[in-house]
Amino acid sequence: MLSYLERRNMFGSLSNNTATTTLALADKLINIEEKRILSSRQWTFLEKQFMYTAGETVTVTVASPAVFTCTTYNFAVDDQVFFATTGALPTGLSAGTSYYVISAGLSGTSFEVSSTKGGSAVNTTGSQSGTHSVIPMFKTLPQYIDRVASVYVTVGTYNYTPKECPSREMWDRLNMTTVQSDIATWWYVYDGKLGLFPRQSTASNVITVNAKRTARDLSVTDYTAGGVLTAVVGSPTITGTGTTWATSMAGRWIRITESDTTNKGDGYWYQILSVASTTSLTLVRPYMGTAITTGNAAYTIAQCSLVPEQYQDLPIYGALRTYYTSVDPNPTNAQLYGGMYSEMYKTMESDYTVKNQSCVIDDGGHYQQDNPNLYVTLT
Repeated sequence: MLSYLERRNMFGSLSNNTATTTLALADKLINIEEKRILSSRQWTFLEKQFMYTAGETVTVTVASPAVFTCTTYNFAVDDQVFFATTGALPTGLSAGTSYYVISAGLSGTSFEVSSTKGGSAVNTTGSQSGTHSVIPMFKTLPQYIDRVASVYVTVGTYNYTPKECPSREMWDRLNMTTVQSDIATWWYVYDGKLGLFPRQSTASNVITVNAKRTARDLSVTDYTAGGVLTAVVGSPTITGTGTTWATSMAGRWIRITESDTTNKGDGYWYQILSVASTTSLTLVRPYMGTAITTGNAAYTIAQCSLVPEQYQDLPIYGALRTYYTSVDPNPTNAQLYGGMYSEMYKTMESDYTVKNQSCVIDDGGHYQQDNPNLYVTLT
């Protein structure tokens, strides 16, 4: 892997220009090139699976207006929502009826709704009982999602696999009337949100989405303060000493410096799942290097590219091609790095693109092949 700092320094070395302005430009060129590469193919290494529930528990006040509060909040103005309950909703609300989130009261984890889009807030009276749930018509997808490949819904012990709705026109026809069911037959992505038809009737159903990730710009310098105190083989927990690890480091990578001495690391990069405190973090995969029991091992926490490790210099070559084509014109260098880029791209394409993209697939059926000799070609 190449850390953020390593790849900008590599650009500076190869261009023989380590000026601050040049390295700042290098960051932009490399980030642009990486995104261009990642968007050019259906790369298998970009596939990611994530899960969320169809709805979530919500509380509601008996008041004018009624205020709703949930644990995780991602609603926007005009979002269409439905409510369900194990008991009774307060007067003014009906289970299974369509409501719309309004701008008034939209703050933090709280929101208000109207019975019409852009209308006045719903008021509630009387009493209520049981556990209430809110089920949105569309679920907001994570920011890092580029293209959804498939979806399935888990209801109890069964997985239901809906088909992708091919157009907005068809989606609107499907939803001419409100239909709810735990068995989804269609899914549709619109404006960064995922909808299921029929809409889910049970908030606890688990929706699993298989999608392609997008890259974000690398811009945070490597972190090396302090050292690694303990790392147990087979455990994902890493403990630091003299460190100030932050929750924002989740998703980055850590490499404990390799050495022949005791209480040192293995030199491999491990992705960070979460950061529990300034001196404790959890890896996505268990640490499998040399055990560190009472050490102060040097390490690096860094932003790293989504490009596979053996090809992480590819965006750098693409950035150098651009640099020598426009910023510092040099046809020889532009051709050199352009050629290196092309050869490496072809190899990565062979290694990491979907294998079943042939346009000629024998499905086992019978078909008649026309004889081209029976046709006249005009010249």
